[in-house]
Amino acid sequence: MSKVTRYLRVQDGLSDWVGRATSWLTLGIIGVLIFEVVARYILNAPTIWGHELSTMFFGALSILAGSYTLRHQGHVRSDVIYRLLPDRAQAFCDVVVFTLALVVLAIVLQMAVDFAYHAWNIGEFSNRSVWRPPLWPIKATIPLAVALLMLQCLAELVRAALRLAGVTFQDPRSDEDEPEQ
Repeated sequence: MSKVTRYLRVQDGLSDWVGRATSWLTLGIIGVLIFEVVARYILNAPTIWGHELSTMFFGALSILAGSYTLRHQGHVRSDVIYRLLPDRAQAFCDVVVFTLALVVLAIVLQMAVDFAYHAWNIGEFSNRSVWRPPLWPIKATIPLAVALLMLQCLAELVRAALRLAGVTFQDPRSDEDEPEQ
């Protein structure tokens, strides 16, 4: 197995693991909301934390799923013209897009780190409810998610650059496309 294939396999595996682990937050959201509904409408004793906690879980789920979604090519895109292009032209477009994405994400990462650090440094608490949970844990997921997205974006850039250069390599994704016998 080549080093490139090994790298792509490790990076894709990381994105898959994060996506699967993050998906468990869905059960957390459902559990919190069911508890809130029962407490509010059956026990007539609404919680002070249910809505805000489910919002935090949903925010973490949404942002952490980015690298998994990119790994599985699930982001929304308009590819009517792209699909008509030959493979090398598609690879060129991908190189441009992923290079620009990495530049933008690097700027966003710096801003996200500052944002999370500031929340941690001042001991920021939420003012949305009487519960007042600390905000630094949820804000810390933002730079983490951006870094994970950058890593997957780099793997996609490597794939595109190799396709553009005409280099033959074993893409771990191609193993997934083959039907099981």
